[in-house]
Amino acid sequence: MSGETVRFALFAEVFAALAHPKRLEMIHYLGEGQRNAGELAELTGLSKANVSQHLSILKARGLVHCDKCGTFCHYRLTSPKVVETCEIVRQLILEQMDLTTTYRRQLAEVLPLRKESS
Repeated sequence: MSGETVRFALFAEVFAALAHPKRLEMIHYLGEGQRNAGELAELTGLSKANVSQHLSILKARGLVHCDKCGTFCHYRLTSPKVVETCEIVRQLILEQMDLTTTYRRQLAEVLPLRKESS
């Protein structure tokens, strides 16, 4: 496998980890500061078991780190770049929405084609 292929495969794995709304929500909360699974469960409305599954995926992709403190695990983002990446994607989506709104407005201004009565 070439270096380029490996690089793109790693990109795909990270984006796959980010491709779930609840994982993005957890990243949002972890961007505010360290949290434990119980706190994330309460904030997201998920069960602790489900939160743990999502956190495992984020940890496996190197996006989240777990600090053990007694019986608790405190989770934090591995880098502020995780939130920065999400912010860039949010801005991209907003730009796309603006374009879509502009196109809809332009289409609304176009007169419909009408068949002439025979």
